[in-house]
Amino acid sequence: MPRSAPQDFADRPPWTRPGFLASAALVLVVVIAGVVVAIASRGDDRTDATSTPPPATLAPSGATPPQNLPTAVPTVPPTDVQWGLVGQSAVPVSSTAGPSRVSSGTAAGYAHTPDGALIAAAQLSIRAGFSAGRQSWEPTIEQQFEPGADRDRLLAVLRDAGDAPAQPGELSQIAGFSYQSYTPDTAVIGLAFRAPVAGTPRYHVLSVTLRWREGDWRMVAPPGGAWTSVNRQTTDLVGVVEWGAR
Repeated sequence: MPRSAPQDFADRPPWTRPGFLASAALVLVVVIAGVVVAIASRGDDRTDATSTPPPATLAPSGATPPQNLPTAVPTVPPTDVQWGLVGQSAVPVSSTAGPSRVSSGTAAGYAHTPDGALIAAAQLSIRAGFSAGRQSWEPTIEQQFEPGADRDRLLAVLRDAGDAPAQPGELSQIAGFSYQSYTPDTAVIGLAFRAPVAGTPRYHVLSVTLRWREGDWRMVAPPGGAWTSVNRQTTDLVGVVEWGAR
């Protein structure tokens, strides 16, 4: 008999169980199984993302980032995205920004650009979610998260959670994104998720951090391995670029 998932939401990623009630005022079923965002070039307001990104290099600590890497963050949804599924969640793949390698539950190979960071944020957070299945979250966290105590705690919580697959319609889906900060070394991106509840739309925004390491974007586990520490609830998408699978 598999062990039951821990009931303490503060110790578990919002999406590590197939659904939950936030409060009387807000029902929020959170499972990271979102839609991977890839931003295409558009107009004069953003950098051309259709060209092949330069060879990935990590500047030494304290060094000036390479000047030829794009840093202008996109302000419109991507146009070169195809949608697929990870479990019951839609995920996008961009021909220009990645991922370029998908196998054994993982997706890797992202452009060293703001677009690449955005897609990596969505792909890695979705694949690291409980409902993606152990064949996905375990190698994703082990191989594509930065090592440390927070990553180890996140793994321990998931390994202890047992098996509780999501039911159709129970998962939150990506509804938009916002760049909170970006440099060629570090990206902080807010992924907005729409809760699958009737009536007034309900959202939560997950602030994820990625760092460019060893030629690819790697995710930083949340403090204490608890995604609730970087999650906020809202009833609107003010300041968010609306985007999601249709």
